[in-house]
Amino acid sequence: MKKKWKIVIAVFVLAGAAVLFFTEEIKGKIIHILGAAENYKVEGDPNAMQPRFNDADVQREKIHVYLAQIASGFTQPVDIQFSPVEKEVALIAEKTGALKWVNFKTKATGTLAKIDVLVSAEEGLLGVAFHPAYASNGKIYLNYVAKENGNDVSRVSEWVVSKPAELSGATLASERILMRVAQPYANHNAGQLAFGPDGMLYIGWGDGGFKDDPKGNGQNPLTLLGSMLRISVEPDANGKPYSIPKDNPHVGDARYAPETWAIGFRNPWRYSFDPKGRLIVADVGQDRYEEIDIVEKGGNYGWKHREGFHCFEPKENCATANLLNPVYEYGRKEGQSLTGGYVYTSTEISALKNKYVFSDFISGRIWAIDLPDNAQGKVQKVYTLGQWPVLISSFGRDAAGNVYAADFGSGKIFRLAVR
Repeated sequence: MKKKWKIVIAVFVLAGAAVLFFTEEIKGKIIHILGAAENYKVEGDPNAMQPRFNDADVQREKIHVYLAQIASGFTQPVDIQFSPVEKEVALIAEKTGALKWVNFKTKATGTLAKIDVLVSAEEGLLGVAFHPAYASNGKIYLNYVAKENGNDVSRVSEWVVSKPAELSGATLASERILMRVAQPYANHNAGQLAFGPDGMLYIGWGDGGFKDDPKGNGQNPLTLLGSMLRISVEPDANGKPYSIPKDNPHVGDARYAPETWAIGFRNPWRYSFDPKGRLIVADVGQDRYEEIDIVEKGGNYGWKHREGFHCFEPKENCATANLLNPVYEYGRKEGQSLTGGYVYTSTEISALKNKYVFSDFISGRIWAIDLPDNAQGKVQKVYTLGQWPVLISSFGRDAAGNVYAADFGSGKIFRLAVR
């Protein structure tokens, strides 16, 4: 989710603020103002749910879909995760702290839990994941931001669902906090959680926020910020609430946090695993480019030396040694804030089969790509699904491979479908 930094800086200049020497308090106020939910407006008429094709998308091959509304009434939804047991039921995480369930077949909805969260800017309840053995142990994992001793802290915690086979009659209890990460600013919190095919929990953190990575977290291998992490949710022998997988790339290397899987991210806003088990990360850019990465073990994806394929700091002749490339990027003519999605594996939309679906939160454009076989390859063709009057904050995928989209503004959930 993107901020109009240039406009805000201009306002502060006119007001006589010393722009180059923002205090932490001023930075916090700027982030709060810019991150207010009412600042996000759809492009187009939300009452006319038809795709538009213009600008760069005119030259692209079209995959004709429509967004079939299948649920509504949610407040700022940011994650959709389907129950491994009830195939028609999903959990919807609302940024404001409610964790709700919805049965897409019966249209029934309810609240599983209400989490006390901070909601300034990009904070809130941001991610949910089901344990691989959820059917037997009822465990789910939440990522949310809370206040601790006056500081904003992201928590990753384990909870137990009382009735795993029936979310509609369940309660949530027994929180066990696995990880706490102090957040210097109220943006770039990232916040998704996902278990990989290996049974490990992958956690993506943004660089800590404000703009231009002022703390240098993206290239600091000792911080958990600006990184993709990989942990086991089982406590270690010393009582730590999680343990480090022995095959993590930097175990035993004092230069890295042992949880690290890869570094160099600005704000990984949604990620998923493709049918080959590869980690696909959508990293939100700063000023010019959004990027999609196929993340490899031990990789460095460049922020803030680079934004996409391009130098960021410095603007020319930046250090590129040992940096891995994205597989795809797009610029400001097409959008401002990338939302990562899933590979579509359903048979309903044949033209979309095995393509990775993603969107831009601000412009409402939805695209699909064939992911390259090589993680360092480049996407050769981009398909357009049109520009829609929605603010897609997250995607979801059911057991049949159908892809769903959450509209942050209207609180509606859509399924990609054919007429």
